[in-house]
Amino acid sequence: MPAKMTLPTLGLTNPRFRYRNASSTDISETFKRARRAMAKAKRDAETAQQALELEPEADTAAVVVAMPRRVRGAA
Repeated sequence: MPAKMTLPTLGLTNPRFRYRNASSTDISETFKRARRAMAKAKRDAETAQQALELEPEADTAAVVVAMPRRVRGAA
C-alpha cells in the first residue's frame, strides 16, 4: 500500500499562518491540542450521527398515503 501524502494545513500565503521558531515550539502542547481536536471531532460526529437517526428519511417523509375512510358500524 503506498504511503499517504500529507500536506500542511495552512499555506505560507494564508494570513492565519504564523511562523514559530523551533526554540519557541512545545511539541507536547502541540500533541495535547491535536488530541483535544480529535476528541471534539469524535464527539461531534457521534452527536451528529444520533441526530441523523432521529430525522425521517428524505424519501419516506414526502410520501403521504391517504387512508380509506372507515364506515361506522362496519365489522
